[in-house]
Amino acid sequence: MKLLIIAGFLGSGKTTLLLQVAKHLTAASRRIAIIENEMGEVGVDGEYLTLEGLHVQELLGGCICCTLAAGLLGTLEKLERLFHPDLVILEATGAARPSDITQNLRDYQAKVDAVQIITLVDPSRHEMLMEVMTPLVTAQIQAADIVAVNKIDRVERETVQRTIESARALNSRASIVAISAEDRTRLDTLMADLQCYTAM
Repeated sequence: MKLLIIAGFLGSGKTTLLLQVAKHLTAASRRIAIIENEMGEVGVDGEYLTLEGLHVQELLGGCICCTLAAGLLGTLEKLERLFHPDLVILEATGAARPSDITQNLRDYQAKVDAVQIITLVDPSRHEMLMEVMTPLVTAQIQAADIVAVNKIDRVERETVQRTIESARALNSRASIVAISAEDRTRLDTLMADLQCYTAM
């Protein structure tokens, strides 16, 4: 089983991107399951994704980095046993550190063959978040295999470029792509970065 983690601060567009990626891969005959992690007790996003015809498991009331770590492992085992997905897409809560998730997987020796991390960054709020949420935002970008600078249709080009440069300074090994998940701008570029990972 392969795992794709979609991370990013609250409001960065994770659910919108998840839906676009899942639809693309489902159309390519991939068996996709989704794990939705929410801090609250009601999974609004999970309900929406289920209505879109996707197989969704929710982990509510905490973060999978810590309080729900065991729940994540149990959910992965359940999906493998009952659904046999080619790929599980995990949308992490905005407070999650992807490196903590991958460490938990290693500690529990979960049956995950490969993990890839996409971190979404909202350029309209990036500089502000770097000032007030630096440890978290920095950790999310540094853990990424792909940094997706999202919502480029809502900001000036110079703002996008500054965000790209900031992300590159934090993580020089990641692929960095500027997209708009909502209107599908440059999603083909992002999917190309996932092609080798999702090929079966």
